[in-house]
Amino acid sequence: MDAQILAQERCVIELLARETDSTIAKVREIFLSEYAKIAPHAHITSFLPLLTCNRVRAILGGENKANEPIAKP
Repeated sequence: MDAQILAQERCVIELLARETDSTIAKVREIFLSEYAKIAPHAHITSFLPLLTCNRVRAILGGENKANEPIAKP
């Protein structure tokens, strides 16, 4: 199942990696993890890639902000 998801969402994963300045491997790992969390509860499965993408973006956005140096006033 993971291989099928990755094949379908390869472009989205690559885009997320560029947007968040993360590695494709890291984005792929988080994407699959988040997809697995929400898929069993999904009533409309066609929205799963979008919902997963938003969750991954939020996770990686938070991580990247936490790693930024604090600006001095």
